[in-house]
Order: sequence, then structure tokens, then C-alpha cells
Amino acid sequence: MSIKKTEKTKAKLLKAVRLIISKGDKLSVSAITKRAKLAYGTFYRYFKDLDEIYYEAIEASLIDLSVKLEQDLATINPAPLRVYLTWYLVINSFKDKNTAAWLLEHPGKINKAFFDTQPMSEAWIQEAINDLKLPSFTKKNADHYIKVRAYIFWMYPHCLSQLLEGKKVGDVFAETMNASNIFNFSNNTHQLYIRKSIEYCEKNLID
Repeated sequence: MSIKKTEKTKAKLLKAVRLIISKGDKLSVSAITKRAKLAYGTFYRYFKDLDEIYYEAIEASLIDLSVKLEQDLATINPAPLRVYLTWYLVINSFKDKNTAAWLLEHPGKINKAFFDTQPMSEAWIQEAINDLKLPSFTKKNADHYIKVRAYIFWMYPHCLSQLLEGKKVGDVFAETMNASNIFNFSNNTHQLYIRKSIEYCEKNLID
């Protein structure tokens, strides 16, 4: 079997998982292979169990979102604002009832997937350090983000729970950001970035 065909088959299985989750249907190996229109045994050529495909499905969703965000936010300046916007959009992107409920069942896998998809934010932070128009942004701000991001990852299931309770994305985002101040900015700067993020996303929401 060629590498290209192997990748396509694996992608079909991952797509099937995400479709089943979005519809709120029960996940099983049989349901996944049936949705992917593949033989039952094909599943075990790529995944040892449901836990493994759960993780890869979460990671694939976040990678897809990262690619989209890197393209859509490329012209947003300054760079730290992109990081704020990313957190708003991460909260918004998985807000549908079935996906949020499924993610809440796998909090550990969410955290690992978040760590595996951080290079984009780290590149933006390095850009901010090198930006002569941001003399107040230093390595100390960057180091603070590295320390607190684990807390935000840990808070993410709480964000999903709040969305399931009916809270608005903007309110959940603001509460999460206020609990962390991701770059240890002055309160005025921090609140400005929160407001700009909410305003941008309400006008240009990336689905």
C-alpha cells in the first residue's frame, strides 16, 4: 500500500470520527468504519484502540484550526493580539453541544493536543519580542505566557462547560483571559486586547 493511499485511508477514519461526534452518535469501531466506508479490520491497521483515534481526532481538529488561524490572522497586528484572538476562536470553534460534550470526556487528551499545536503561538510571540514597535514587550512577557498557558489548557474544559450552560463565547473568553492575563500586561493593555479580540471576532467570526 502506497504512503499516499495510507494517509488517505487514515484521514477517512479521522473524518468519520469527527462526523459521528458532531452528530452526537455513539462511537464504536463499527460505526467509524461504516461511516468511512471501510472494512472493520482496517481500523486496527491505523489505531490500536478508540483512545488512540480519540486523541488523533482532537489533535487533527486543532491542527486544522491552527492552519486556518495562521492564514486568517496573518495581517492582524500587533502579534500578541493574534494570541488573544486564537484563544477566542479555539473556544468558539468547539462550542457545538455534541463536540463540547465529547471533548469534556477527554480532558487529558485536549491538554496534550494543545501542547502539540503551540509552535504557531510561539512564533508570534518571538515576532513580538523582535518588533521595534513593541518596545514594552520583552522576553519576560513571553516567559509569563509559557508559564500560564498550562493553566489555560486546564481551564478549557471549564470553558466548554460554561458554553454548554448557555454562556456567550465572548463572556467565557473574557472571564478566562481575566483569570490569567497571559502576557502579564498592565490591566489597561490587557483589557484593550480582550475588547479588540471580542470586537474583531464578532465582526469577522471565522467558522
